[in-house]
Amino acid sequence: MPTGNQEYIRDMNRSLVLEAIVNHAPISRADLSKMLHLTKATISNIVQELIDRELVLEVGSGDAPMGRKPILLTFHNRCGYVVSVDFGVKRTAIMTSDPLGRSCEVHEYPSQTNQPLMEHLIALLHQTISALPDSPYGVLGISVGIYGVVCDDTVLFTPYYDLKYSNIRNLLEEEFHVPVIVENEANLSVIGESAFGQNYRNMIFLNIHEGVGMGILVNGQLYKGQNGYAGEFGHTILFPDGRPCPCGNKGCLEQYISESAVLKGFANGHGKSSATIDEFLWACSQEDPSAQKALHDFIHYTAVSLNTILHTFNPDIIVLNSSFTNYIPGLLDQITASVQNRLRWYLHVVPSQLQDVSVLLGGVCMCTTRFLGIRELHLHRNSSAQVCAHTAQTVRT
Repeated sequence: MPTGNQEYIRDMNRSLVLEAIVNHAPISRADLSKMLHLTKATISNIVQELIDRELVLEVGSGDAPMGRKPILLTFHNRCGYVVSVDFGVKRTAIMTSDPLGRSCEVHEYPSQTNQPLMEHLIALLHQTISALPDSPYGVLGISVGIYGVVCDDTVLFTPYYDLKYSNIRNLLEEEFHVPVIVENEANLSVIGESAFGQNYRNMIFLNIHEGVGMGILVNGQLYKGQNGYAGEFGHTILFPDGRPCPCGNKGCLEQYISESAVLKGFANGHGKSSATIDEFLWACSQEDPSAQKALHDFIHYTAVSLNTILHTFNPDIIVLNSSFTNYIPGLLDQITASVQNRLRWYLHVVPSQLQDVSVLLGGVCMCTTRFLGIRELHLHRNSSAQVCAHTAQTVRT
């Protein structure tokens, strides 16, 4: 009978082999042995176990200069499905995906209905899961991205909807009997961008939407602080005694650079109470004075924010996700130029490659790594996983 130490080593080796197959497929047993410095017998035994568990497939032969051609291995990407939720303030997006995010479908629904928020979400998840095809493992996990502070799967603070102190994980696990991950949306975004887009060890993801969130990777690990409040960058004070914020403070950054704040400033310039983002984008293209003023303020305050991030964290890269930078040509270059004027070193700011699905793909990544027991999920930047951001079928209800 194997000892506890032997079982630990066997489990660790199994995780290493599976992680290598997931991230480097198609790959042969011989190449796995060389990569992981494990004996061929150990590799063969582990691979056979993974095949028996329907996690790995043999997919033909590789090239060889002489002798037998090696049999190639790949991860069984149809072993199950992940359900990922972007629980937004105005809309809820639900993605169903294979474990590697290669085949995705996204449905969008209004967040605010006559039902209580959690009842509405549970009904949507039942509807989503019932439509999934059969698979060996079924639903591998559910992730939920929350626009607020989350600590140990408990929601501590949400400025724009009432979920405070909700243990969403326990509620959903009791309902669906699958593992559930509840996480801040910006944290999921930085995980998604790292796994499916930018493979940097020290990265900041700045998400500008209804609010402003920041995901932080330090040495490849998500940094959340003592109680999950790290990254609540939108609630740093830009102007003491400035505009009131739903968090209870005044002058918070997101009251100046969030999409809702910019649109409100544009609407006020036209004597209106509100404006849509399409109206704002069209006005920008027409060089409307109110739109230009709102855009100038956005550039200025966003540049100040990036300057603060750079001097605080000194990351390898900053990924910026905003509808404004995504749809207004040259806007990110203007922001970068404004920041660079204040710096003595090179600035690396890029747009999000995943955009609206960064939260969802981050959830897929976290569910998959937890289910498989692997540490990291890194796919090639040009792989079909990245294409999911652009080809996911979106249905708005």
